[in-house]
Amino acid sequence: MPEEKRKILIATTNEGKFREMKKFLADLPFDFLSLAELPEKIAEPEETESTIEANAVLKAKYYAEKTGLMSIADDGGIFVEALDGWPGVISARVGADADERINILLEKLKDVPIEKRQAEFKSCLVCYDPQQKSFFSNTGIREGLVLEKRVDTETAWGYDPIFYLKDLGKTYAELTPNEKNATSHRGKALIKIKYYLQNQYGVKHIVVPLAIIIEKGKILMSKRNDPHRLEFHNKWEFPGGSMELGETFETNVTRETLEEVGYVVEVVRQLSKIYVEAQIDSVVKYQVYLVPMLCKVISNTNEISDAETLGVEWFDLEKAGDENMIGANNKLYQEILPELIEYTKLMSS
Repeated sequence: MPEEKRKILIATTNEGKFREMKKFLADLPFDFLSLAELPEKIAEPEETESTIEANAVLKAKYYAEKTGLMSIADDGGIFVEALDGWPGVISARVGADADERINILLEKLKDVPIEKRQAEFKSCLVCYDPQQKSFFSNTGIREGLVLEKRVDTETAWGYDPIFYLKDLGKTYAELTPNEKNATSHRGKALIKIKYYLQNQYGVKHIVVPLAIIIEKGKILMSKRNDPHRLEFHNKWEFPGGSMELGETFETNVTRETLEEVGYVVEVVRQLSKIYVEAQIDSVVKYQVYLVPMLCKVISNTNEISDAETLGVEWFDLEKAGDENMIGANNKLYQEILPELIEYTKLMSS
């Protein structure tokens, strides 16, 4: 049964903004909620700060602490060059609604020619985790012009009908959701929030090639030295470790085998089974992939890493599974044993 997705609050009552943000983040493994979907209504915080960055932090922290949910909040506005950056941080608080805000801005710009109506839309997005008491923020900026007349569409909201993108020949209001997310100030801010959520809270995938070293009908195992994790310490396992940047399965397993147990090996082939194990702790979820690589011995340096290994030993294939092995290694071994027996028969014939 699939695990329930983690809920993340997009802290806005603006349906248009929520719709855009949820669509942008839709392929992440989280369940995104709006303020309207909460079981109880939460009073809005007073936006007392003088910058969009500080207001975004204020809102994200406020809603996260009120709900216990990781919260994403943003603050932004349209900064008009001819008006010395006005309305800027107070963009959402000019007038009673979007129509009135647009009318007020157009009135202030009525004597300004189109070539001097440059503006920037800015958005600062903040993700706050109430459990870790940590936050991540990013700001996006999009340059454009304020039109003299509005261009309305069914999905238009905010200042979208008058914010014109010269390079695209359209207003924000005329863009599809995908087009807008690809170019907008909020889309530029959201992309790094998206990467942050995936990297920080998504499932970690750890690939571990294992050296399955066979010689004269026996298999080599090493005894783990890991006193801080008793479930692994003093138990048998196959040499191997997680991949380093740029490594292949072959280069990884030959390096790890030499470092851990002192054997120089050559990879014969990758075996047909891959063992997958999901593990969850209080902070992260991760999935380990054990990839068995059949190897033969080239030479032995007789140097083992005592930081990782308490010792090495050769075992009969049929009896190795009876040893006190680390759980995942034992489960993998039971799956690959028939293939190993077949290989030894082939080599001895």
